[in-house]
This record gives sequence, structure tokens and C-alpha cells, in this order.
Amino acid sequence: MTTPRRDGTQPAAGSGGPQAPAYRLALEPDERSWTARENLVDILERELLGPANGPDEILDGVPDSAYLIGRIAPVRLTAGQGDPGEAGSDDAATDVGDAVDAAESRGVPLTAVDDSSASSDEDEVEDQPQKRGLMIPASMGLRFQIPDDLNEFTVTASWGTYEPVKEKRGESTGDGGNEGTAPAPALRRFQRTPHAIAKAIKVADLKPSRTTEIVLKDKILLRVDRYDDSERGCRLIEVALCNDRETPRKIPVEAWLYQTKLSVSASGAEVFLPVNDVLLDTRQEPDDELRRLRLQYRNRLEFAHGRTCSVDWKVAEGARRASEVWTTWLPVSETPQTAAEEIGAALLDMRKLQEASTEELRTGLEPIVAGYTAWLDGEEQRAEVLPEHLRSEGLDAVTEARRVQRQLEEGLKHLLRDEEALRCFRFMNRVMADQRVQSQVAERRASRPEESIDEAREAILAEKGALAHSWRTFQLAFVLMQLPLLSDPAAEKRSGDLAKAQLLFFPTGGGKTEAYLGLAAYTFAIRRRQGVVDAFEGPLDGRSGVAVLMRYTLRLLTAQQYQRATALVCAAEMARRDDVATWGDEPFRIGLWVGTDVSPKRYDEAAEQLQKAHGGRGYRLTVLQIQRCPWCGTRVEARDVRTEPALRRVYVYCGDELAECPFSDGGEVPDGLPVLTVDEEIYRLAPAFVIATVDKFARLAREGEAASLFGHVSRRCERHGFVHPDYQQCDIKDGSKHPKKDGHPAAPVHPATRLRPPDLVIQDELHLITGALGTTVGLFEVAIDVMTDWRTKDGRPVRPLLVASTATARNASDQVRALYGRDVTIFPPQVLDAGNTFFSKEIPVSEDKPGRRYVGISTTGVRLTTAEIRVAEVLMAGGQLLLDRSGSVADPYMSLVGYFSATRELAGMARYMSDDIQTALAKGRPWSKLPRRTGTNYGSLHVAELTSRVASADITATLDQMAVSFNPGFDSTAGKRNRRALREAKKPEPTREVNPYDVVLATSMLQVGVDVTRLGLMLVVGQPKNTAEYIQASSRVGRAADRPGLVLALGNWARPRDLAHFEQFRHYHETFYAQVEALSVTPFSVTSLERGLDGVLVSAARVLQAAKAGPGQGLSPEDGAARIEAEQHFAGELIDALVRRIARAGDEDASNRARLRLENRLDQWGKRRKHLVELRKSLVYERVLDDSRHDALMMSAENAKAGLDTRDAPPFIVANSMREVQPEINLLVSPIKERLVYRAPDYAPKWQMPEENS
Repeated sequence: MTTPRRDGTQPAAGSGGPQAPAYRLALEPDERSWTARENLVDILERELLGPANGPDEILDGVPDSAYLIGRIAPVRLTAGQGDPGEAGSDDAATDVGDAVDAAESRGVPLTAVDDSSASSDEDEVEDQPQKRGLMIPASMGLRFQIPDDLNEFTVTASWGTYEPVKEKRGESTGDGGNEGTAPAPALRRFQRTPHAIAKAIKVADLKPSRTTEIVLKDKILLRVDRYDDSERGCRLIEVALCNDRETPRKIPVEAWLYQTKLSVSASGAEVFLPVNDVLLDTRQEPDDELRRLRLQYRNRLEFAHGRTCSVDWKVAEGARRASEVWTTWLPVSETPQTAAEEIGAALLDMRKLQEASTEELRTGLEPIVAGYTAWLDGEEQRAEVLPEHLRSEGLDAVTEARRVQRQLEEGLKHLLRDEEALRCFRFMNRVMADQRVQSQVAERRASRPEESIDEAREAILAEKGALAHSWRTFQLAFVLMQLPLLSDPAAEKRSGDLAKAQLLFFPTGGGKTEAYLGLAAYTFAIRRRQGVVDAFEGPLDGRSGVAVLMRYTLRLLTAQQYQRATALVCAAEMARRDDVATWGDEPFRIGLWVGTDVSPKRYDEAAEQLQKAHGGRGYRLTVLQIQRCPWCGTRVEARDVRTEPALRRVYVYCGDELAECPFSDGGEVPDGLPVLTVDEEIYRLAPAFVIATVDKFARLAREGEAASLFGHVSRRCERHGFVHPDYQQCDIKDGSKHPKKDGHPAAPVHPATRLRPPDLVIQDELHLITGALGTTVGLFEVAIDVMTDWRTKDGRPVRPLLVASTATARNASDQVRALYGRDVTIFPPQVLDAGNTFFSKEIPVSEDKPGRRYVGISTTGVRLTTAEIRVAEVLMAGGQLLLDRSGSVADPYMSLVGYFSATRELAGMARYMSDDIQTALAKGRPWSKLPRRTGTNYGSLHVAELTSRVASADITATLDQMAVSFNPGFDSTAGKRNRRALREAKKPEPTREVNPYDVVLATSMLQVGVDVTRLGLMLVVGQPKNTAEYIQASSRVGRAADRPGLVLALGNWARPRDLAHFEQFRHYHETFYAQVEALSVTPFSVTSLERGLDGVLVSAARVLQAAKAGPGQGLSPEDGAARIEAEQHFAGELIDALVRRIARAGDEDASNRARLRLENRLDQWGKRRKHLVELRKSLVYERVLDDSRHDALMMSAENAKAGLDTRDAPPFIVANSMREVQPEINLLVSPIKERLVYRAPDYAPKWQMPEENS
């Protein structure tokens, strides 16, 4: 094999052949990633659309293989059966397969559409065109509107044709220089000829509703259609470029048109009308939200639609007509950065806010309120001058925003006049400042482990100054708005009839997490300061217990946010230790309450994991959910995790061997990192902060011990914590003691004051709570609301403050009402213009402030799998070229993130990565001058996967490794060559601990919570199922302003929805926050109630009665199910509470249906108990230890499907997960009949199988 040259190009094949010129970049490389991205987009266009080497290029390969897009085929095959062999073009022809009715067909006939499993012939890297399954169109064009007084416009059609050029053997630049092969046959090259023809078209010559044909040359035509709209005073024009040539079945290369383009103008005049101009369209929109969106997006206009291709246009700033429209095969749209607006006079430095006096706070924070008030005054004036049909909508938007302004003003007043609020506000700022700085220290030391903690902190503060620990204005404003609601549990806007969920609506990557982490820190503080409060049912202790409950839908998101939230809790614990008198003796801790596959349920399971891990058996350690210390960035490994059998505790320490970190073994904090990941520990210690997946709440019916998370506790052991009767490891009676053990003192057990329920519930990524999952979550929210409710001493209701966040909100008010039974306050509210809320503003795209660039690709007629392979290959080879030329600024584009809507499609791409793409990158393409690339995994592509089929521990490691950058000295072509030379010379070569990923393949798991700032390149295969998913997923790249993102949207042309998005690519992306589909949740439908109310009833009963769970008391213990008769009064009150909550979210019919269903379930519960009494058995919830003595009240959905259809079957069916909403089918797959051993139950239908020979 020949060695690549330093510039990344390959030497020519054959001795004495001319050297191929270096790949010409569009822009000279510099120190900016923006330049590297521009060059990558140019490479993509030249390699996929062409011409790669200029308008008169000579191509070293068949253009049909080189260029996947921008071509149109001859209109039909000749009727003759023979294939006249055209001299000089046989080898370059494309065989289109068996034609059906060839004489009548338009375009190349289709033999197969998007067959996901391409044949081996199609997967080869050889210089062969695609031979089967093509349906290349024979035309392309666009549609636009002109005023009816326009007399003439000009259409310019351009394209390229290729003709074969005879070459003598060995004259070509060759195939990349593979040595030791047989002499190459005579090689073909293809000469491009550019064509451009302009035609002035008089509108009067076009007949309405009829097609006018205009011959350009050689059976290449323009077809123009005109449609008049007299009501609107405009004309709709469609122009198509058509290839009307006829061809034999083997299409000669000369018959194709490549790089096709149409451009339409009228001497530079602004004559092209928008498809729909809201300022002029007075039609009434019945939907309130769509009406508001039309107002806010009134200045984002669309001027043309593509046909097969996409379109673009030229429009002056502020103009409402375009001066030119044209077709494009690689449409581009750049989504601008959204920046948090900063107010010069505002005090945003957390360190200064921590120390500020009341007057300093007034001076520093009033500018935020005053500035917002003045801005709304200006918006009101603008609304007054809107067209009449938009004016009332604009004024309504201002009125809604003024409600937010008043809440902000009230929050500031509360802070300035309430001493405890001020004390807790200062605590919050200290904790947030520490969290912000130490998170940056951890990130820095992950890549610079040689720096000490103090050195890293000093470097960060020297580089960023106060910005290292400052709020963004919208974050601080959002916190101020919530202070009165967190300080007064019975506040009307939190707990009364006017209770509202607070929805933080901000683009992805804008800093939403910091805002609600600030609220969490304030909640920690205010609960500790309020201490034990007098409630209607008795005292509630706020000095311990769960203060903040944060919920997510995806485990990946949970793991990522757990790391960030842990840094906050570490900071809070350090602050508490500095002032125990103020903040109490109970440590601040954080618990991860997720599925069993993610973290252990019991201490014994965790201890067994650790024993195996310490034994060097490579055991997956789910008890360890953080890869690095959140305080200092030191790696945390299995050796840093300890167990304490006497306390049944698992301690996780920072891995810092020098004990500089306070959370290391021997550091300032004896218990190490304040993290809990074992369910048992979370129940016993009731950490201040719990992060959970929504699925986990389905386990409440089965986990009586989980009642402690909602404050319902009865006993506390000084050794084990809050113990539930079901907890078998602490059987000491009240007033007794555990004896001394392993150096631990004797530990008494005593009755416990009920804990205050969570005060803050955070639901991140609200848009994911939709569909079947959202419906189930909404029903369980009824139980959670009832479990967290309490009343003040004077009887006022108290509910937790509900804070949600999303970057893509549609139909939010209806969704929140159905889920949580509350109205919603959206902050910051959109007023008159999308992208401008006073607190945030879209920054115009420029070189200095680039946005995220989206590029559309639709390879019409080519298999999607073929397109995936070719596009990925070009992107990865282009990234290698840029690393060679530009150095480290090309790093964001070296790791390709592939996003797929389905695991099946991802699995196919994973196979192609290890085979076709890897081979193509290593060999190179004959026609391409891009460098070869080998993967970082010992020459193979280093591919990671983020999907549901990957274990959670592996996902956490993958996320950590995704941050590893490419090193130009190590990964460039020259660097690889140098290492190879050292290896061949048997000299030591440089190594590294971790290799960066060449490719990361992901499904919907990626769309939330992944925050890896180095990622800059994504390939989205197929249009995601909804726009919110598309926005969220694509926002995972380009999260740092100095590493602008590039997203390639590869549509499946065989799906009409994908093709429609491609044809309207620019307008869709310019308005895609408005394109977000409305969310649907129906928690109180008949089916939902039938499937979910069993779990709701049991969960609420077990949690609410845990405080009275003494021996033989209440419904909470596992054997408490048998006491339902004694608790009939409580059960009736519980049903009333559940129905009242359902009535807040649903209608009267829903609450009536729910009451009937609940009363029926309660009746079945009683009947089950009586039936078992007759059998001399006792009723338990589910854990039947002795069949002769006990039987269950409930069973899982999967056991119910197994089919125990008898009187002895448990009457309650409770799902283990909120995703168990649809029936499952067991598939047994085997080619050997004897292995299909499933035994059907007696009542199963009998299958009549056809005779094999019939």
C-alpha cells in the first residue's frame, strides 16, 4: 500500500503517473471552527452534487456513482427490446432493470423502493453505479407566486452533462495506489460540459390552467403552468426542467442531466409574493395557539415550494417580497443562537449576591423588573399599530406577559422585606456559585488531571472572572418569581384554586438546568429554616426528608443530570457543614431512584456487585452512577466505593489519592460524596434531593418503604434511618436499642415525626410526557398529588410547587392541565415576535456569531442505505482532511453523531460502519481526492451506541468518553504515518489512555440531557417522528458558540412526509419551533382508568397510611392489605380525595367514571379478603412467601397476560412500569418445529394450518 501524502491526497497509481493535486478548500484554514465547518459543507456539495473539480472537470469515475443528488434521468425507455451498443458508452451505462410498460413510463422505472437490506453487489466500494431499485425523476422544478400585473420573468436553467473520454492504460490518476494488483484495464474518465440557458417568459403567453412547453435544447424542455387567483390578485406559476430524451434500457451517461438548477428573476425587481402573508391574510384562525404563532412568525415568509428538489430565495432585510427564487439540491438553513439578554445595571454575580445588603440587592435587582416593564410598554405600543385583524391578539399577548412581570415584581418585594427569604437567598447564591465553579473545575481537570484543584479554580477565575459564577438574567428572574411560592407553602398560586405550574420555556442549551437547580438550593434552605411546622394532621418536620423531587422520562437524561445535581448537593453540604447551627445536623444528600437495571434495589445486591468488582471480575457496577467526582473531576472507580455492613450503607468517595478533595477518603467530609443509588438507602435516609424516572413511581404500589419519600414515616432508627415495617433488617421495637457493633454505638429506635412532603417537584423535558406514556403518567400524578398534599393548621391546602421545563412547547396549557390539574405560567413568555422575549434574543447569524446549520439531502431514486453509506463516508473523510489542514479546530467535525428514529435502522448503520464505510474510508474512491481515514480503534472505526439496548453503566462511560477530543498530532494523516513508521522500525510509539469516538449512533435517548460541547456534526437519518424530537436531537451538536454545529438531514424520499419537509426545507427550519406538534395526553379515558386506577388506589393507600404503620396497623405494610375492612373510613376519604383531584384535571364525566371504578376496586379488594378468610389465608399485596398461608391482592400485567382466569387470580392488575400500556405478543422463532415448545392454554384459539403441499 502506498503512503498518503501530508496534504491527505493519494499518490497516483502507476509508475511515473502525474501526482494528483491537493484537495482545494473553499476557504483558507484558520484558527476558527467556523471556517472548518464552511469547508466541510463545501466538500459535501462537491462530493455529492458536483462538480467536484470545477465546471469543466474530467471525472475519474462514472458520474452516476460519484454524484447521488442533483440529476434527472431521461423521461422514458425506448420501446425496443434490444440494447443498441453505443460506442464508447457501454461501460458507463446504467442498467435500470426490467422495465414495466417502458414506452409509457416517465422517469427511470422502479424495481424496488428502499429495501433496507442492500445486496452485496450494492455494498461494494468499487466504481460501479447502482443497478437495481432506482427511480430517478425525469424532472425537477419549483412553484412560486407573482402579482397579476407582472408581465415577464426570466428562467435560467443550468445543468451539466458528461461524456466518456478514452484513456490509455495507466494514464489515469488511478484508484488510490493499491500496489501488488494485476495491471488495470483501460480506465474511463468523463468530461463535463456545462449548460446554461436563460429564457424570458411573458406571462401573457402562458395559458391559465394549461402547460406551456419551451424547448431549451436536445429534448430538454421547460414546462410552465399558470394558475390565476383573481381573489388575491396573484398568479401561481410552476416551472419544471424536464429531460424528455428517450433511451435504451442501459442508459448512456450522456443522457443524464447533472447539477440541475432553475433560477427565476424579473430584472432584480421584488416581485415574488410570499406563500402566505399573515399581515394581508384576514382569514380567522379558530385555534388560539395557532393564531398567536401566526402573529409571532409573521415576518418569516416562504416564497416558493420545491418539486422533487428544494428551494431558496433572495429577500432584502425587512422586505415582504423576494427578488429571486431558485431550486437547490442541498438546501441550507441556519438557526441563530439564542442569547440570554444581560442588563448592564443588574447584579448577576452570585458571590456579590451572597454578600449583598438589602439596599444593594434593591439597586442590583430592580433594573431587571424595571427593564422588563419598560420593554412591555414598548411592545404594547407596537401591538397598537398592528393590522386590525392582528391587533387584539398582540394586545392579549402583552397582557399575559404583564402577569409574569407582576409575579416577578412580587418576588423581588418578598425578598427585600422577608428576613428568612433573604437568608435563604444568600445560601442559594453561595451554593450555586460553588456549584458553578466546581463543575468547571471538574470539567477542566478531566482533561488536565495534572492540575491541582486550586490551580484549576484559579485558572478558571482568571479566565472568566465573575462570569464563572454569574446568573443569566432569565435564570435569576425565574428564581425571583418563585420565592414567595416556596416561602409560603399555602400561597394561592402554588396550592390554591389558582395554582399554576411554572413552565420554563427556553431553547436547548440555554441554561434551564441552572435555573431550577437554584430553586432546589433555595428549597433546601427554606425548609431547614422553617423547621417543624404545625399542620392540620399534626407536626411536619422539614429539617430532613425529601425537599426536591426531580423527574425525567429517560435514564440517559437522568444519569446526566444526576452528575450536575450532585455538584449542587456537594456545595450545599459544604455550606451546611460551615454553619451547622443555621442549616441543621442532617446532611444534604441526593438519591438516584431509577429502574433496577440502572441501580441496585437492596444493599446486599450492591455489596455483591462490589465484591465481584473488587475481585477483578469486570462486573458491571450499577451502584456507581458517576464516572468522575462532580467537585474536582477525579475519576471515581470501584475501589473508591466502600460498604459498611453494620449500617447497611454504601459510601462513594472521590478518587483523589492526595485527599485534596473534601469528598475523598480521608477528606473533610467523612461520608464521602453525598450520593445514594441503592433504593433501600434512599427509603431509609430520605435524601433532600431525589432524581427519579417517571417509570419508578409505578413501583409505589409494591414498595411500601417508598412512603418515606413523601414524608410518611413512623419510626426512626439511629443506625438505619427511617424504617418501615416491611424492612426486615431492623426488627428492634420502639424504645429498644441495637447493641454496639463493629465500632458503632448502641442505636435506639423511636417513633418519628412525620416529615414534610416535597416542596418542589421538577419535571424536566415536559414535551416527552406525551402519548401512551404521558397518559399513564398523568393518571399516576393523581396519586402523587394526593400523597404530597397537606393542610396548614388553619385548614388551608398545601401542594408542592411544580416547575417544568422544555425547549419545545405546544398546547402546553392543555397538557399541564391534564397532567397536573393546574394552569400554567410560561416564562419567559413570547409576545409579538418569535425569538425575542426581553430575557432572550436571537442573534443575527454572522461569522462571529454562527448558528446551527442544517443541510437537507434527499437522494431521490437511490436506496436510503446507499445514501447513508456515501454521506457518512464523505463527512468522515472530509473531517480527516480538515484535521490535516486545520488542526484542532476541526475536532467538532471528527466525531459523527448518527441519529435514527428506530433501533432497527440504527442496527443497519452499525453494520455498514464496520464494513462498507470502514472499507471505503480505508481504500478511497477512484474519483475523489479526499484522504483515506482509519479509525481510532486500532485501525477500525471506533463506534459507540446510545440506545435502550445498551446497559446503563455502559451509557455513563460512553458519555464520559464522548468528550475525548481528536489530537492532530496523533490522529492526522501525518501523525498516523509517523506512528506507523515507528512501529515498523520497532521503536516505541506514543499511546493514549482513551481513544475518541469516530462515530456515535443514537436513537431517541440522545435527544435530551446529552451536553458534550465538543460535538459539532450530526447525520439525522429519516425525518424524526415529530418536530420536537428533531429540534431536541439536533440541538445536541454545536452547543458551544465557538464550535458551530452542522446537521445533515437525510430524508427518505420514499416517505411523502420526508420529501415534503425537504421541498420546504428553509421555511420549515426557520419556523420549526412553530411547527412543533401539539401534545396529547388522555389520563382519564376509559381505557386508561381501567388499566391504571388499581395502581393509583394501592399506591396512595400504602403511602398515606405509612405513618401509622405499627405492628398490625394500617394498610402500608405488605400484610396490611388484609386490613381493608378496618380502614373503610380511610378508604372512602381516599377515594373522595382522588376524585377531587381528577375533577381538577378532567371533566365531570371523568370524575364520575373514576369514582365508579374506584368504588368497584375497593369492593373487589374487600371480596378478595373475605374469600381468602374462607380459605383460611391472609391477604398480602404481592409477596406470597407461603402459598398455604397467604395470597396476593395484585399481580403484574405480564402475569395477568399469562392467563390465570380463575376465581383465585388476584383481582388487581398493576403494571411494573408506566410504559406497560399495550399488550405484548411472545414470538418464538426457530426453523425447527420441535423447538417451538410453547404450550397454549386450553381456552386459546385453535389454528388451522394450511397443508404444506397445497
